[in-house]
Amino acid sequence: MTEIKLLAIDLAKRVFQLHGVDASGAKVFERRLMRDQLEPFVAALPACEIAMEACGSAHDWGRRFTALGHHVRLLPPPEVARLVDRRKKNDWRDARAIALAARLEHVRPVPLKSAAAQAEQFEHRRRAQLIKARTGAINLLRAMLLEFGIAVPKGPESLKRRRAGVMAGAPFAGIPPGCQALAADLFDQIEALNAAVAAADRRIGALVKQRPASRLLLTIPGIGPINASAAPAAIPDIRAYANGRAFAAALGLVPRQNSSGDKVVLGPITKRGNRYLRTLLVHAGRAVLVKARRTENPQDELLVWAKRLLRRMHWNRAAVALANKLARIVWAVLAFNQPYRPRPL
Repeated sequence: MTEIKLLAIDLAKRVFQLHGVDASGAKVFERRLMRDQLEPFVAALPACEIAMEACGSAHDWGRRFTALGHHVRLLPPPEVARLVDRRKKNDWRDARAIALAARLEHVRPVPLKSAAAQAEQFEHRRRAQLIKARTGAINLLRAMLLEFGIAVPKGPESLKRRRAGVMAGAPFAGIPPGCQALAADLFDQIEALNAAVAAADRRIGALVKQRPASRLLLTIPGIGPINASAAPAAIPDIRAYANGRAFAAALGLVPRQNSSGDKVVLGPITKRGNRYLRTLLVHAGRAVLVKARRTENPQDELLVWAKRLLRRMHWNRAAVALANKLARIVWAVLAFNQPYRPRPL
């Protein structure tokens, strides 16, 4: 058999499609394997490059194949999808598209994550799920009470403080008994979710204390424990990005372009890449804006720049611009392993 230089694998739950090519890119073989056949087959191959989409179970397979001596390359799914004719999609074409995408210079691979990094990411996903459930319960409770003339403020802490007063008031006694029981149940649910979110915050905070890189990120304005934990867990090797701008672009924090010739047209941000990290950095940008607005004579150039942004653009646009700036600072702090140093005026 001709020596295989690249093995493309279309991952699945049970049946895996393999597409092997040689150094020239010519097809060597195609094969379908069941789950229990895949690892023994790859173990018998000489060391080569293995390309897969960065989808469910990809990092687990990547760690296994790396332990067998192969070089694993995980590809962003959108880069593979654009090479597949959606009218003729099947596993064979998917595997061939993976092999093609792996040889394209502009396709940036997804860094392979360790098991610990993935476990930390699931802490963040669970926390986000809890917050979403809490927000839904709060919205339902406030809407129901408002229908019966009881207005309560936003926020879980406000509801907790006002629970006794709301349930003891005359307006609450006048609503149907079924809604009274439902309101009590929603109050209990919100308090339970508050406790679960607080527990998740404590677990993430403990992880931050254990990682030197996360402690360095805490020196950046607007970056708290959640951001300091999420960034290193999602990006194991920040040097995979050439510079801070490349990192910000990978998170979708740069303008979308529709340019031709001498005409440059910039639109809204691309919103590509890791949505969770992008959201956290936008929240961090809002925190910097609040600090800048409350500081009379800031000495850090970042806060001065934030004040200028607020004078010439909308709050949300300024928050996104600051998120872009913070992404570049995060890259610099992690790449050079140095804390953030405020730049004096």
